[in-house]
Amino acid sequence: MSTSAPAPAPAVVEMSRGVPRCSAPDATAAALGILIERHDQRLELRRTRPDERPVYFRARPGRLEWGADLTAFLPPGARPEPEPGALLALLHGQAAPPDATPLPGVRRLTMGTRIRVDAQGITVTRERSELPPPEGDLAHAVTRSLERAADGGAYALAYSGGLASGYLAVLAEAAGHRAHLVHADLVPAGDWHPPASVPGGEPRRIALDLHGMLDHHTVHGGELLPPLPDFEAPVRLHAALADATGLPVVSGALLESLISVRLPDVPRGARAWRLLGCEPFHISGTLRTLGEARELLDNRVVYTPGRRGAGSGDDARSGSGPDTQQLGAPPPPSPTGGSRLPWLTDEGRQAYETAHRGSMAVWQDHLDAEEPVVGRLVGGLAERGTAGALLPATDIGVLAAAAALAPRRLGRIRRGCFENHLPLRRAVTAAGVTGLRAGAPGHWLRLGAAAYLHRERRKIVSELERHCALGDLGLLEPRLVTASLRDGRSLAGQALPLLRLVWLDRWLRER
Repeated sequence: MSTSAPAPAPAVVEMSRGVPRCSAPDATAAALGILIERHDQRLELRRTRPDERPVYFRARPGRLEWGADLTAFLPPGARPEPEPGALLALLHGQAAPPDATPLPGVRRLTMGTRIRVDAQGITVTRERSELPPPEGDLAHAVTRSLERAADGGAYALAYSGGLASGYLAVLAEAAGHRAHLVHADLVPAGDWHPPASVPGGEPRRIALDLHGMLDHHTVHGGELLPPLPDFEAPVRLHAALADATGLPVVSGALLESLISVRLPDVPRGARAWRLLGCEPFHISGTLRTLGEARELLDNRVVYTPGRRGAGSGDDARSGSGPDTQQLGAPPPPSPTGGSRLPWLTDEGRQAYETAHRGSMAVWQDHLDAEEPVVGRLVGGLAERGTAGALLPATDIGVLAAAAALAPRRLGRIRRGCFENHLPLRRAVTAAGVTGLRAGAPGHWLRLGAAAYLHRERRKIVSELERHCALGDLGLLEPRLVTASLRDGRSLAGQALPLLRLVWLDRWLRER
């Protein structure tokens, strides 16, 4: 296990002669995005910007502790012990609630949380995040965030060839920034396809070892919390780009999530005629009439046509039957329903579903009370983090500009297709950029997980047959895991959960 210097003690807020005193200077708090409001007989703390760097707090009788290092809240030599349900939630890729930590009594300080310290004690409340009035349109806000991110100097723009990174490249060129476009080549040599050309010149190709980024042997067990490839691989990717260029790296991650709208919220045209030619947007089958399409969107659900009457009459009318899926925005950033992984034991399945239900309830409460655009950002950060790069999506000015955009400005139905992220698409089209890649977030990671496991599966199977820590805990059946690794189709379909399992299991064994 690796050793490191002791963590600095948390800042403390206590009452002294009827007046709250904070041991940390205001400048320290401001650097972490915390605003301290001082009054005669009370003191209030709140987060003023998204959680680029986490801040934790613990309320005790007459005493508030807060700081940026989670280890500072642990007794000397102690380590957090994740619950079985929490481990299985990580295995499923389920993001923990935004204020959750593995330490009892310790929470993350999120936007919208206000902590008040006065003679009556400590009060923690949640309120809707305050966004400043937008200063100009979205393009102006993103351009200013790029300038602030690089402090006016040169920076490397991680250009994947997708819509968000293409949008940043267009804005950087228009603003005259010294942006060096870099493209990570993560595929086998000789199989590289250059990304779409953008203003500012061709991106510099940087070959990276994807297998090295996903190597589970880099997990040494000394980490405070279980590392996962979902977070570690992007961090390693951006670190490699920074090393290759010697510049801070800017990424368009999460930007598309902010500039997004759902089909039920876009203008449908007079008498909803646009829906007649729209591509299917439900689970399966064909809608029989325009009336059905309008009813479906008005109920904000998708369902399997022909099975609407399978539940009770109330279920069919409300869209709450077993074949329905709510379309409320934004949803909690996690899978829904029970476990779809076949390796869990009955005990593991029960532990996961209990943790899952509790997590979803907390997520829903948090998102219901939040600005939708802030909720999407919080969910994205919980799922993927900042990946070690500078993200314009986390800039408070960008959030304000995104929140000011009406749904009709974000998406539309055109020529039988639902077009989303319109401000980004229009900007790159106006700049003459074509051929941008379209793919779900993390698609490269899922492909990389499949390739890594296929190459290493004999060694991994041998390791798991000798010792499987999650199996020893009674949470899964090792023989079913090794069977999935040996079967090519099963491996490809479950590659990312399998890779998470391998990382988690090694962390447990090496502790």
